[in-house]
Amino acid sequence: NGELKYIGDVPSLKRPLPGATPILMTCLKFDSLGRLFMGGQDGFLRMVTFADDVDEMQVTLVSSPRQQQLQQLQQLPSPVLSLDISEELEMVATAHANGNICVHSTNQDHRNSNNNNCLLGVWNPFTASSHARSVAFVSGGEDEQDDPLWGIVAGGGNGELWMQEIDPSYILTTTSAAMTNDNRDVAATTTIPLFKENSIQQIEPNHQHGAVLSMAARPGGILVSTGHDGMLRMTQLWPTPKALYGLGGYKVWIGNVCIDSEGKRLLSDGRDDVVVVHDFSMDEEEEEEE
Repeated sequence: NGELKYIGDVPSLKRPLPGATPILMTCLKFDSLGRLFMGGQDGFLRMVTFADDVDEMQVTLVSSPRQQQLQQLQQLPSPVLSLDISEELEMVATAHANGNICVHSTNQDHRNSNNNNCLLGVWNPFTASSHARSVAFVSGGEDEQDDPLWGIVAGGGNGELWMQEIDPSYILTTTSAAMTNDNRDVAATTTIPLFKENSIQQIEPNHQHGAVLSMAARPGGILVSTGHDGMLRMTQLWPTPKALYGLGGYKVWIGNVCIDSEGKRLLSDGRDDVVVVHDFSMDEEEEEEE
C-alpha cells in the first residue's frame, strides 16, 4: 500500500548496549533477492529480509565469534565503512575503520555447519597506516586452466588500492556444494584457505589527495575506482594489474560510482551536485554503422 516504515523502530537494529540509542548505518546494498545488507557504526553486518507484512521483516546479524564475544563484553568492533556483495560466491565483504577487510558467508548451510559463524576470512593490507574506506569483488573470468579468477580489492583512506585473490579451490568446492546440496561439501570449505597464497598486489597509481571512496567492477577483470582526487580510474586486474585510463569531469571529489547491467555506462556523482554518465555504447554503435 506504499506505507513507509522507519527501519530504526525494528528492535534488532538497536545498538546492543544497554541504554544506547539506535546505531548509525554507514552503508547498505540490496541483492537480487531483495535482501538488504547494512553495515553499522557498531561494526556489525546486518541482513534484512522483507515480508509482505512490514512488521514481520527479519533482521539477522551476520557475525563472527569474536564479534559476539565483544558484544557480550559491551565493546564494539571497528565500524563498517563500506560493503560489497558477490551473489555468485554467496559472500559479503566489509571494509572497517581499523583497516580490516572481513569476508562473510551468506550461505545458510555454511552457517549451520559452522555454529552460525559467518566469517570466512580477514585481511588487512594497510598495516595500521590507513582505514579501509571501500571494498569490491572483481571477477576476471577463467585462467588458462579454466579455474575461476576472483579477487577482493580494498581502497584505503590514504588513496592506496590493494587486491588479494580468492583461492580457486575454495570457489570450486563451494560451487560443487551448492550444485549437489551436500552439507558435507559445505563443511569441507572450512579446511580450504579463502585467499590464494602470495596473491596480494598493490594496484598503482594511487588516488591522490585522500581516500578511495567508491569502486565498481565489470566482467573481464575491470575495476573502476574513484575518490577525493575527482578521477575515475579504470584498471585491468589480470594477468597483472595495469592502469588503462582516467576520466575527469568533476571540480571536486567523487562520492560514488556504479556500472549499468550491460557494463557499458559509468554513472558517478560528485560534491559539485553533478551526476556524470560516461556512455561507451555509442562507440560500439558507431563501429557497427561503419
